[in-house]
Amino acid sequence: MSDPIPTSKDVVAFLNERFAARNLPYRLGHIAVLPYVNPMWMANWDVPQLADVPEKDIVEEEIREARWKFPQVLDEF
Repeated sequence: MSDPIPTSKDVVAFLNERFAARNLPYRLGHIAVLPYVNPMWMANWDVPQLADVPEKDIVEEEIREARWKFPQVLDEF
């Protein structure tokens, strides 16, 4: 049996936990998710609200890790 597809809530929880661990002030309420899942893409979600944060390098590192862990998600918000 295959693993269930993770949801946007899984990504939000993961990133909020990572930001807290790094003492960053950012907490997400949602992420932008495309309305379909395609296994040929690396990720079907994005976090546009963090595009202009001062700690861009650190935030991008955490987003890359989240995309590796959760490449395709279903929108659950």
